[in-house]
Amino acid sequence: MITSKRLTVWGIGLLGLSWFIYIHTMTAPGLIDRAGRFKGTDYIAFYVMGSLVLDGRADALYDADAHLAEGRRRIDPGLDLYMAYPNYAPHIALMFAPLALLPFGWSLTVFLSITSVCYLTSVWLVWRECEALRHHGRLVALLAVASPLFLTVVRYGQLSALALFLWSLGLVAMRRDRPFVAGLVLGCLAYKPQLGVVAGVVLLLGRQWRVVAGAAAAVAAQITVALLVTGVKPLAQYGQVLWTLMMNPRLVEIHPTEMHSLRGFVQLLTESPAVVGGCFVAALLCVLAIAWRSWSSRAPLDVRWGELVLLTVLASPHLIAYDLVLLTLPLLVFSDWAVQHADHPLAPAVSALLVLVYFAPFSGNLARLIAVQLSVVVMAILAWRISSICTADLRTDVVAYSDLTPQRALT
Repeated sequence: MITSKRLTVWGIGLLGLSWFIYIHTMTAPGLIDRAGRFKGTDYIAFYVMGSLVLDGRADALYDADAHLAEGRRRIDPGLDLYMAYPNYAPHIALMFAPLALLPFGWSLTVFLSITSVCYLTSVWLVWRECEALRHHGRLVALLAVASPLFLTVVRYGQLSALALFLWSLGLVAMRRDRPFVAGLVLGCLAYKPQLGVVAGVVLLLGRQWRVVAGAAAAVAAQITVALLVTGVKPLAQYGQVLWTLMMNPRLVEIHPTEMHSLRGFVQLLTESPAVVGGCFVAALLCVLAIAWRSWSSRAPLDVRWGELVLLTVLASPHLIAYDLVLLTLPLLVFSDWAVQHADHPLAPAVSALLVLVYFAPFSGNLARLIAVQLSVVVMAILAWRISSICTADLRTDVVAYSDLTPQRALT
């Protein structure tokens, strides 16, 4: 049985072990950690893009050779790591220009600090909306800091905590009946377009016009800024890169076992691009149907929002381990639901699945041995269970569990 005491013990153990390993690994002198990896590997691309903007070379943002040369000039003459297919928008390069003023090591430290603030603020924002979890603030904080989802983002030096922050702000705005504001923050996800597809389709089908208008305004503002600062050419080159990667996502998938989406799941099972593409299209249609079914139900907003995030992770054609930090939001809102509805027939199954989702990044290690991404299986089952909860008529007086159900605290 999952209790607060057991979760506290597990959380303390995981916190001590995981962060000790990370700090020990990263405190090696120089830019190479004790495991032989370049520190903040993925941050190199952001740093280089910011540096190119500072040099007035926006036209080189999508030139792989320019990335390598700039990285060797600014970071290390022997650097071999670079982004072969730069796939972040010009306004992201502008955002990193101030950080590129610093030496790489200091810049990475500042970025990881900002990442941590974004992540912890996201947890706090969502936790405030979770009625049943408000009495367990210390436990939530402990599990959040010890989370493998968070540690994975920090290890890679990626931008995924920003996406979690935007989704969290969107939930808060929707709960406070500010749909246009919710749309504004969701529109900022345009820096990773695949993270807005599921929500975009559902909100359009649901005629959530104020949300859609806010998202359109945010996207237009980002395009305008990019045009004014970098010009038309970089934006056109960015579009070409996105199209190329959409046609062949494998160009940027160096480690397939680090993919945690339905497409990545199929890709581990077969080498046939046609089979992978066909299965992904079929899976995407199923995801969109489930998303619409759940969103149009009478379930609480936070549960439906968490389902959208979970389905977004599953539906993304290119989702690497660091993007799993998005699962932090559904983990919180589904845990809140499970505590409030402990008598629900599906509550034990949901609770067990949430524990497995919490450790989703470790699935990649197992996938190297069995060529099956178990995290995707767990997320798919959880998404189906939540969809059933959203629409089930399990009792004559229940269509979807409402806030009238008595709150139950963890014991």
